[in-house]
Amino acid sequence: MSTPLDQLDGDGGMMDADPEMANSILSQFNEMNVSPEGGYHGDLPPINPEIPMMEHDMEQRNMNRELENMRYLNPVAHIEAQKQAAAAEAAYYQQQQYEGDGDEDVDDDYVEPPPLWKKVLNEMRIVVFVMIMVLFLFNATFNKLLTTYVPYLRLNLYTYETTTLGTVLKALLVGVLSYALIRFVRF
Repeated sequence: MSTPLDQLDGDGGMMDADPEMANSILSQFNEMNVSPEGGYHGDLPPINPEIPMMEHDMEQRNMNRELENMRYLNPVAHIEAQKQAAAAEAAYYQQQQYEGDGDEDVDDDYVEPPPLWKKVLNEMRIVVFVMIMVLFLFNATFNKLLTTYVPYLRLNLYTYETTTLGTVLKALLVGVLSYALIRFVRF
Protein backbone atom coordinates (compact mmCIF):
# COMPACT_ATOMS: atom_id res chain seq x y z
CA MET A 1 0.00 0.00 0.00
CA SER A 2 1.18 3.54 -0.73
CA THR A 3 2.03 6.02 1.98
CA PRO A 4 -0.20 9.14 1.97
CA LEU A 5 1.71 12.33 1.25
CA ASP A 6 0.66 14.11 4.44
CA GLN A 7 2.56 11.46 6.45
CA LEU A 8 5.86 12.17 4.67
CA ASP A 9 8.38 14.34 6.47
CA GLY A 10 10.22 17.29 4.96
CA ASP A 11 12.70 14.97 3.21
CA GLY A 12 9.97 13.44 1.02
CA GLY A 13 10.64 15.99 -1.67
CA MET A 14 6.99 16.46 -2.75
CA MET A 15 5.72 18.89 -0.16
CA ASP A 16 5.14 21.54 -2.88
CA ALA A 17 2.65 19.26 -4.70
CA ASP A 18 -1.07 19.25 -3.96
CA PRO A 19 -1.47 16.43 -1.37
CA GLU A 20 -5.18 15.80 -2.07
CA MET A 21 -4.63 15.16 -5.77
CA ALA A 22 -1.61 12.90 -5.13
CA ASN A 23 -3.49 10.96 -2.43
CA SER A 24 -6.45 10.41 -4.78
CA ILE A 25 -4.09 8.97 -7.42
CA LEU A 26 -2.46 6.72 -4.86
CA SER A 27 -5.82 5.55 -3.51
CA GLN A 28 -6.97 4.60 -7.03
CA PHE A 29 -3.79 2.57 -7.46
CA ASN A 30 -4.26 0.88 -4.06
CA GLU A 31 -7.84 -0.08 -4.92
CA MET A 32 -6.78 -2.04 -8.00
CA ASN A 33 -7.03 -5.76 -7.39
CA VAL A 34 -5.72 -8.63 -9.39
CA SER A 35 -8.54 -10.67 -10.83
CA PRO A 36 -8.43 -14.48 -10.75
CA GLU A 37 -8.75 -14.67 -14.56
CA GLY A 38 -5.64 -12.57 -14.97
CA GLY A 39 -5.49 -8.83 -15.37
CA TYR A 40 -6.32 -5.89 -13.17
CA HIS A 41 -9.59 -4.15 -12.38
CA GLY A 42 -8.99 -0.60 -13.35
CA ASP A 43 -7.13 1.27 -16.04
CA LEU A 44 -4.12 -1.06 -16.41
CA PRO A 45 -4.05 -3.41 -19.39
CA PRO A 46 -4.89 -7.05 -18.68
CA ILE A 47 -2.13 -9.59 -18.15
CA ASN A 48 -1.36 -11.81 -21.12
CA PRO A 49 -3.31 -15.06 -20.47
CA GLU A 50 -0.51 -17.11 -22.10
CA ILE A 51 2.06 -16.17 -19.41
CA PRO A 52 1.21 -19.02 -17.02
CA MET A 53 1.39 -21.50 -19.90
CA MET A 54 4.76 -20.05 -21.03
CA GLU A 55 6.10 -20.26 -17.47
CA HIS A 56 5.00 -23.89 -17.27
CA ASP A 57 6.73 -24.67 -20.59
CA MET A 58 9.91 -22.93 -19.41
CA GLU A 59 10.02 -25.00 -16.21
CA GLN A 60 9.32 -28.28 -17.98
CA ARG A 61 11.69 -27.89 -20.94
CA ASN A 62 14.37 -30.46 -21.76
CA MET A 63 17.68 -28.60 -22.08
CA ASN A 64 19.57 -31.62 -23.39
CA ARG A 65 17.15 -32.04 -26.27
CA GLU A 66 17.29 -28.31 -27.09
CA LEU A 67 21.09 -28.33 -27.13
CA GLU A 68 21.09 -31.40 -29.35
CA ASN A 69 18.68 -29.68 -31.76
CA MET A 70 20.89 -26.58 -31.81
CA ARG A 71 23.90 -28.74 -32.70
CA TYR A 72 22.09 -30.24 -35.68
CA LEU A 73 20.59 -26.95 -36.85
CA ASN A 74 23.91 -25.01 -36.92
CA PRO A 75 26.92 -27.35 -36.62
CA VAL A 76 29.49 -24.63 -37.42
CA ALA A 77 28.29 -22.41 -34.58
CA HIS A 78 28.21 -25.42 -32.27
CA ILE A 79 31.85 -26.29 -33.10
CA GLU A 80 32.92 -22.66 -32.60
CA ALA A 81 31.15 -22.56 -29.24
CA GLN A 82 32.93 -25.75 -28.18
CA LYS A 83 36.31 -24.28 -29.22
CA GLN A 84 35.64 -21.09 -27.28
CA ALA A 85 34.61 -23.06 -24.22
CA ALA A 86 37.74 -25.21 -24.42
CA ALA A 87 39.96 -22.14 -24.82
CA ALA A 88 38.30 -20.43 -21.86
CA GLU A 89 38.76 -23.55 -19.74
CA ALA A 90 42.43 -23.85 -20.72
CA ALA A 91 43.01 -20.18 -19.90
CA TYR A 92 41.34 -20.65 -16.53
CA TYR A 93 43.53 -23.65 -15.65
CA GLN A 94 46.66 -21.86 -16.84
CA GLN A 95 45.80 -18.86 -14.68
CA GLN A 96 45.25 -21.16 -11.71
CA GLN A 97 48.69 -22.70 -12.20
CA TYR A 98 50.45 -19.32 -12.33
CA GLU A 99 48.74 -17.93 -9.23
CA GLY A 100 50.79 -20.15 -6.94
CA ASP A 101 54.12 -19.31 -8.60
CA GLY A 102 54.05 -15.53 -8.02
CA ASP A 103 56.85 -15.29 -5.44
CA GLU A 104 59.24 -17.65 -7.22
CA ASP A 105 59.15 -15.68 -10.51
CA VAL A 106 60.71 -12.63 -8.90
CA ASP A 107 63.99 -14.47 -8.32
CA ASP A 108 64.09 -15.82 -11.88
CA ASP A 109 63.88 -12.36 -13.46
CA TYR A 110 67.21 -11.20 -12.03
CA VAL A 111 70.11 -11.94 -14.35
CA GLU A 112 73.60 -11.35 -13.05
CA PRO A 113 75.56 -9.06 -15.39
CA PRO A 114 78.67 -10.60 -16.96
CA PRO A 115 82.05 -9.58 -15.57
CA LEU A 116 83.97 -6.73 -17.20
CA TRP A 117 86.63 -8.96 -18.80
CA LYS A 118 83.92 -10.94 -20.57
CA LYS A 119 82.27 -7.76 -21.90
CA VAL A 120 85.61 -6.51 -23.24
CA LEU A 121 86.39 -9.88 -24.81
CA ASN A 122 82.99 -10.01 -26.53
CA GLU A 123 83.53 -6.52 -27.96
CA MET A 124 87.05 -7.33 -29.10
CA ARG A 125 85.97 -10.52 -30.87
CA ILE A 126 84.41 -8.46 -33.66
CA VAL A 127 87.72 -6.77 -34.46
CA VAL A 128 89.66 -10.03 -34.11
CA PHE A 129 87.34 -12.00 -36.39
CA VAL A 130 87.39 -9.34 -39.12
CA MET A 131 91.17 -9.13 -38.90
CA ILE A 132 91.54 -12.92 -39.16
CA MET A 133 89.25 -13.06 -42.19
CA VAL A 134 91.15 -10.22 -43.92
CA LEU A 135 94.50 -11.93 -43.28
CA PHE A 136 93.12 -15.23 -44.49
CA LEU A 137 91.46 -13.98 -47.67
CA PHE A 138 93.86 -11.22 -48.75
CA ASN A 139 97.12 -13.19 -48.87
CA ALA A 140 99.07 -14.58 -51.80
CA THR A 141 98.09 -18.22 -51.17
CA PHE A 142 94.36 -17.49 -51.34
CA ASN A 143 94.91 -15.25 -54.40
CA LYS A 144 96.74 -18.10 -56.15
CA LEU A 145 93.96 -20.57 -55.25
CA LEU A 146 91.21 -18.18 -56.35
CA THR A 147 92.81 -17.20 -59.67
CA THR A 148 93.71 -20.81 -60.49
CA TYR A 149 90.08 -21.95 -60.31
CA VAL A 150 88.58 -18.71 -61.67
CA PRO A 151 91.05 -17.36 -64.28
CA TYR A 152 88.69 -14.51 -65.12
CA LEU A 153 89.61 -12.85 -61.78
CA ARG A 154 93.41 -12.85 -62.58
CA LEU A 155 94.89 -9.44 -63.31
CA ASN A 156 97.67 -10.73 -65.60
CA LEU A 157 99.22 -14.04 -66.54
CA TYR A 158 102.45 -13.63 -64.61
CA THR A 159 101.19 -12.76 -61.12
CA TYR A 160 98.34 -13.96 -58.99
CA GLU A 161 96.95 -10.52 -58.29
CA THR A 162 93.17 -10.24 -58.59
CA THR A 163 91.07 -7.80 -60.56
CA THR A 164 88.69 -5.32 -58.94
CA LEU A 165 85.91 -7.87 -59.24
CA GLY A 166 88.08 -10.42 -57.41
CA THR A 167 88.82 -7.89 -54.64
CA VAL A 168 85.11 -7.14 -54.26
CA LEU A 169 84.39 -10.88 -54.12
CA LYS A 170 87.02 -11.37 -51.40
CA ALA A 171 85.65 -8.37 -49.44
CA LEU A 172 82.17 -9.91 -49.65
CA LEU A 173 83.56 -13.22 -48.34
CA VAL A 174 85.26 -11.34 -45.47
CA GLY A 175 81.95 -9.74 -44.53
CA VAL A 176 79.90 -12.94 -44.69
CA LEU A 177 82.40 -15.13 -42.82
CA SER A 178 83.05 -12.44 -40.18
CA TYR A 179 79.33 -12.02 -39.63
CA ALA A 180 78.87 -15.77 -39.23
CA LEU A 181 81.72 -15.96 -36.70
CA ILE A 182 80.47 -12.92 -34.76
CA ARG A 183 76.92 -14.21 -34.74
CA PHE A 184 77.62 -17.75 -33.56
CA VAL A 185 80.79 -17.52 -31.47
CA ARG A 186 80.48 -15.89 -28.04
CA PHE A 187 82.75 -15.94 -25.03
